[in-house]
Amino acid sequence: MAKKKEESSEKSVLTSAQFAELKKLLQTYVRITAIGAIREMSDSEMAKNTWLLNEAGYSQPEIAKILATSQPTISRILAGKPAKRKGQQEEAE
Repeated sequence: MAKKKEESSEKSVLTSAQFAELKKLLQTYVRITAIGAIREMSDSEMAKNTWLLNEAGYSQPEIAKILATSQPTISRILAGKPAKRKGQQEEAE
């Protein structure tokens, strides 16, 4: 019985390589979870999912591809600008 208690109190130490591998696995898990959260969505859900994917580390082109939209649309969402309607011209700033 004492041997079991002794074994369980030992601390595990990760090497740098093991830590890097664990970090990579966790980042992949976060990305997969973010993609799994995306389903058919309304405009407000697209904005929410854009922010979710952005926080998960995806680039704007990657987000655009995942959400089947354009990178400029993703950029507008992340900048807090209103979405352009189909056929609407870009306003001169």
